[in-house]
Amino acid sequence: MAPSYLTGACLCKKNSIPHYSAHSRAVAQGSGFSANIVVAQSSFEYTKGSPKLYLDGSNKGGVVYREFCADCGTPFTSRSDDDEEEVAVKSGTLDDEDRERCGELGMEIYCRRKDGWVDGIGGEGVKKLNQSMDG
Repeated sequence: MAPSYLTGACLCKKNSIPHYSAHSRAVAQGSGFSANIVVAQSSFEYTKGSPKLYLDGSNKGGVVYREFCADCGTPFTSRSDDDEEEVAVKSGTLDDEDRERCGELGMEIYCRRKDGWVDGIGGEGVKKLNQSMDG
């Protein structure tokens, strides 16, 4: 389980974020990786700056809200319109010491789309899904 308080920022440091009551469900997807820490939406806030929002399409025809720094392009979060309780925070935005404290990989999603050179992420104990966490 991840620590109860984590901090982080974008590359240019114009946006910063604390993460409260996080639980570790890091995921990797697509071309290369997108490692995320899933946290309660109610506990997530920006302590500095205001990111831009990009509306993307979801697998189910809905909307995925993606927040990023307008100055340096650092991606911060992804959240589906059908899950208002959780937000996926990009683990690369965490401060180094907090990222190290987040624990082991818990789940890999979009396995069917991963690059062929990506094998054995997290070993046998990691839950693997061919689609997103919600199907």
